Amino acid sequence: MNAKKFSDAMSELDTKYVDEALNYKKKAKKTGWIKWGAMAACLIMIVGIVFWSPTTHDGRRVISEYHTNSSGSYATPSPGEVAFTSAVREAREKYEGKNVSFLLGFSVFKDDGEKVVELSEEERIAEYQRLISLGYELYTAECWTYQGKGEKLYYTVVVGYFTESELSLFAGNPEYGYMFDFVTNGDGSSISAKETDIITNFPTNHS
Repeated sequence: MNAKKFSDAMSELDTKYVDEALNYKKKAKKTGWIKWGAMAACLIMIVGIVFWSPTTHDGRRVISEYHTNSSGSYATPSPGEVAFTSAVREAREKYEGKNVSFLLGFSVFKDDGEKVVELSEEERIAEYQRLISLGYELYTAECWTYQGKGEKLYYTVVVGYFTESELSLFAGNPEYGYMFDFVTNGDGSSISAKETDIITNFPTNHS
C-alpha cells in the first residue's frame, strides 16, 4: 500500500472509532496506575506490620507474656519469700540487661498459724496501698476466662509494671509471701493495663 492509498483509507475511518481508541488507551493507563497504587498500599501495610512497635511504658518495652514448656505447679511461698513462676524467671533471664518492664500480677500469702493462705480482701487492699506508697505502680486491668459452654466471664485484676531492679529488690512485707506471674486471658492471650487505670489511692479509685 502506497502513501496515497494509506491516506485515503485513514480518511474513511469514522472519527467515533478514533475517539474510542484514544479513550480506551487512557482508561487502560489509568487502570495500571490503580493497580500500582494498590500494590504500594499493600507493601506499606506489610512493612508497617514487620516494624510495628511493641507496647511501651515509661520508655521501656513491656513484656506481658512469655511461653514456657516448664511445669506450672508451684509451692506456696512462705512468709518473707518472693517467688516467680517459671515463665517469669525465664523471661527475666532472656531480657536481662534490656530496657524492659514486666506486666505482672501477684498473689500475697500469710501464715495463719495453721497453714499458709492468701490474704483476706481487707489485708490485700492494705498491702496494695503500702506498695503504692513505696512508689510501685499498680493498675486495674480487665481479663476474661471461659465458663459454661464457651462463654466469656470478665473480671478485674490488679497488676503492676516492674523493672528487673524492682523485682530483684522487691520490698515485700516480711510477714507475707509473694508469687509473681503473667496474667493471661482464657485463650492464653496477654492483657494490657491502660495508663488511666493507675491506682493512686486504693480502694477509693479503681477498687
